[in-house]
Amino acid sequence: MGFDLHMVRTPAAADEAELPNSSGIAGYYRFNVWGMNMTVGALEWADAIHHGPSPPIPEPELKGIDEERLFDVIEAIRGEAPASAAPPTEAELSAARAYVQAHEDSVSGSSLVDGRVGAYKFQTNDGWLVTPEECTVLARKLRQHAELIARDYFPDAGVKQDDGRRWILGFARYNEIAAEHGGYRVR
Repeated sequence: MGFDLHMVRTPAAADEAELPNSSGIAGYYRFNVWGMNMTVGALEWADAIHHGPSPPIPEPELKGIDEERLFDVIEAIRGEAPASAAPPTEAELSAARAYVQAHEDSVSGSSLVDGRVGAYKFQTNDGWLVTPEECTVLARKLRQHAELIARDYFPDAGVKQDDGRRWILGFARYNEIAAEHGGYRVR
């Protein structure tokens, strides 16, 4: 399991030297669970996140529809259903669209409080939107504290200082680019 970050609008290219976790894919960044935990720790050191409550993720209103079928219909709406899948009924489409919209409403809001981003956006892969404004805050604070984090946080966590600096500056750069491309989703 890990965390895949996808920018809302894809930039023209990715420089893998500048964005080490991008695999050279424009708009993409990847953290495994350990890496995301380390990044959240670095964000704490940069005073870039707060630990307030997250908005609740809605439960689907099934209205007599099997939950597995509802998620099959959501795949169909997204164009991801296998060709052999049964076509959805109007009731199934209505329930699926309502759930997708409720989920989107829940995960898309800004979490800024006192100039810090909600830590919850980096603790689950529920599709949280890190907004352009949040990206700007993260990038600025990571750059501001990069040397402190590299010197004091990463070595205590078993990461070489130079590697930690590269890690933080890469994530700061990802956030700068994302701020210009609609932010990013954490999945």
